[in-house]
Amino acid sequence: MLNDQRPPSHQGGFSMIAIMMAIIIGFFLLTVVVRVVPVYIDDFTLSQIIDSIDDRDSRRGIDSERDVRVYLKKRLRLERIESVSVSDMDIKYGNELLTIDFEYEARTPFMGNIDTVIKFEHHHEMGVQ
Repeated sequence: MLNDQRPPSHQGGFSMIAIMMAIIIGFFLLTVVVRVVPVYIDDFTLSQIIDSIDDRDSRRGIDSERDVRVYLKKRLRLERIESVSVSDMDIKYGNELLTIDFEYEARTPFMGNIDTVIKFEHHHEMGVQ
């Protein structure tokens, strides 16, 4: 026989099914990142807002629980954080300690009728001058 070539025992490379599965998994992971990361960024920003109360320059004019609530309400509105409300926060302004406790859930649409629910709990204490 002139043409005595055998077909390879197995071919290398990805099959069409493997490529489609990689695309589907990649799409799913990208969707998770796009939907979940902004919630964590908002929570990080919220923690920074509360920590900024302890800054000496921000402390001016904050002498009571009401002042803390007004300050937080303004900052939450400025940063466009809508997942938590100041009325949901337990704020105690004592002689030596300011305590802010709250927990909230952030719900975001994921795919179709599936939502993600992420629960956050916060406890902040700072000294009062």
